[in-house]
Amino acid sequence: MNALVPLYREMAASGDQFHGLSILQHKAQIGKLIVRHGARKVLDFGCGRGDAYKSPHKVHRDWNLKWWDVTLYDPSFPTHDEKPGGKFDGVLCSDVLEHVEEADVDAFIEDLFTRASKFVWASVCCRPAKKCFPGTETNLHVTIHPVEWWDQKFADAAEKHAVAYYLVETP
Repeated sequence: MNALVPLYREMAASGDQFHGLSILQHKAQIGKLIVRHGARKVLDFGCGRGDAYKSPHKVHRDWNLKWWDVTLYDPSFPTHDEKPGGKFDGVLCSDVLEHVEEADVDAFIEDLFTRASKFVWASVCCRPAKKCFPGTETNLHVTIHPVEWWDQKFADAAEKHAVAYYLVETP
């Protein structure tokens, strides 16, 4: 387990953070990818509280998926902390990568790709967060690099796994 997960769990327990809504700004692009790849089963890896899949958003409906077609995983939330096994047509990872310690980035990306049979879509923020871990000066974005750095890591994993990838920088 990532050494930061207990800190994220503590912050998530407050109920004020990590609602899982960042994926909404990308719903149209993701919807097109789901259609392009004929995806029927999707994993949101790092879904936060998962609010994007609840009322009023229900983003899965925009993608012509049923709620049971989407698996939510986020180790910071007890309701979503059981890591799923198996493969999914598409794996989504919205604004999570920058929260992974650099020493764990390669293994994290590998984990995304081993779960995907058709594509991996991810967004990454390449600047410091506006928040720090409580009681510290440690920024929540613990790994900050230009999008090109991330893109090379994704390109290497995509080639190894013969899975398409789509990486966008969070504006």
